[in-house]
Amino acid sequence: MERTTGITEPMRHFPNRKSEAYFYGAQLGSVPEGWACRRHLHHMMFELNLVLEGTQLAEVGGTVYRQGKDHLILVPPMMLHSYKAEGAFAFFVMHVQVDDPVFLNKLNRAKLLLMPPEHELNRLLLPEVRRIMQLVQEEAASKTKLFRSLYTIMDLLESSITSQEESSSGADVLPIRIAKEIESLVADRHAEEAIAAGWMEALAERLGFSRRHCYRVFRDAYSLSPREYLAVLRQQEAMHLLMGGELAVEEVARRIGYDNVQSFIRQFVKWTGTTPGAFRRQRAGETVYLTPLELE
Repeated sequence: MERTTGITEPMRHFPNRKSEAYFYGAQLGSVPEGWACRRHLHHMMFELNLVLEGTQLAEVGGTVYRQGKDHLILVPPMMLHSYKAEGAFAFFVMHVQVDDPVFLNKLNRAKLLLMPPEHELNRLLLPEVRRIMQLVQEEAASKTKLFRSLYTIMDLLESSITSQEESSSGADVLPIRIAKEIESLVADRHAEEAIAAGWMEALAERLGFSRRHCYRVFRDAYSLSPREYLAVLRQQEAMHLLMGGELAVEEVARRIGYDNVQSFIRQFVKWTGTTPGAFRRQRAGETVYLTPLELE
């Protein structure tokens, strides 16, 4: 007698998938009154910031929030933010880079930002954030457990945002494509090559859109222009390179696309209030909050 399985559906093949997440720049501790973290942004990663005791003032996307105990702040990719202490306070912060432009675009559109303890999403996220905070303090902690909590956080965020978005909301990834092109202008520097004056036109042409359209969708997504984003990236990368201590100021200038070192020095003074040499000597601890363009 011939045996049959009862399965008549034809063979189907599904696309291969890969996911990469980078857990970066986690910090836990307390800071005194007067402490401040200057304005910066993180490219292609989001930040979760939790106050454990006390209060801090957080400026995110141009709006100032008073963040108290158990308040969570979610900083989407590409959003300028800074912090300062009203008094002594304790906090935990973590950053996550993920290779999912659709998810990152959802975070930017949602702009959840401050989530107080009574916020429904705070109640879901807080146990996972505290679990990660505990795991990073254990030397022998399981990496699997840490990333399980990390992906749980991303799942909770994505589910919450998707449930509240209109079904017609499109997942336009053009802003992230533009951001990556701008990052490559700084990250992929050749030693003697300056950033060309018409870089925005060339970028738009490579992507197959007009300069005006690229400018508009980028500004709508991130609340800053492509040119402003390039300036922030150059500043942050210059600070990283200077703190590395190995490169001459002239080489740092070339690495971020300046062919004239004096132009770079004048611009760096506008950015930070001090010269590159003085910054390297006096402010060794001030770049801990910055993320380099190329993570290792």
